Amino acid sequence: MRDTMSGNYTTGISGLDVLLGELEPGSVMILTGPPKVGKSVLAMEFMYRGLQNQTPCLFIAAEYGYSDLQRNAMTFNWFLQSFSDDLHVIDLPTRLAGGRPQDSGNIRYSALQNTTDIMVKVGIATRTLFQQSGIFTSVLDSASILLAFNPPKLVIRALKAYSNRITEASGIALVTYTEGVADPALEEEIKELFDIHLHMDGSTLSVAGADGVNEAPYRITDQGMFIG
Repeated sequence: MRDTMSGNYTTGISGLDVLLGELEPGSVMILTGPPKVGKSVLAMEFMYRGLQNQTPCLFIAAEYGYSDLQRNAMTFNWFLQSFSDDLHVIDLPTRLAGGRPQDSGNIRYSALQNTTDIMVKVGIATRTLFQQSGIFTSVLDSASILLAFNPPKLVIRALKAYSNRITEASGIALVTYTEGVADPALEEEIKELFDIHLHMDGSTLSVAGADGVNEAPYRITDQGMFIG
């Protein structure tokens, strides 16, 4: 949700907004934590609450394809079909299953092992969204999966390019990363690419930014994340 007085953005997730405050256009965030602590749920809700408030989203589906993303969202009664004009998706895993899906409307397909093509499609989508709306959100639902298909330095370059495109187009991005996939030095290098660091451990969500660290308990409900 854009604050019409300041031009900044709030996510529409009440407890998260308390921790983050208003986000400036161009902000890039990373959400880290061990497996199965709710990172994907928070990333989906970040996308969905923005769409509800008429903020378009570029969702880069690395962990799940677009069809699975729709099904996972329906678990919380979030119906993505209602936002087909404002939701842009780059689907990375579907072609691994052997199909040959074709780009259609705002749904584009790429491959987890082709970071060059991914960034080309990101560039097209961010330019389109900037021209249409000025401010938008973006989610990369698993940077860690990219490491399973690409050399680490190539993933670092892709994440830098992604961050730069979001910042240049005045978007606000959230990238999830599962801890323990890479060695600690590489993980620190990845975290340093982002302005704001969110961390989930299964019970507490912490946010580290320029103003220090804020944290709150959280739990997953049938309506999404309850924070605070």
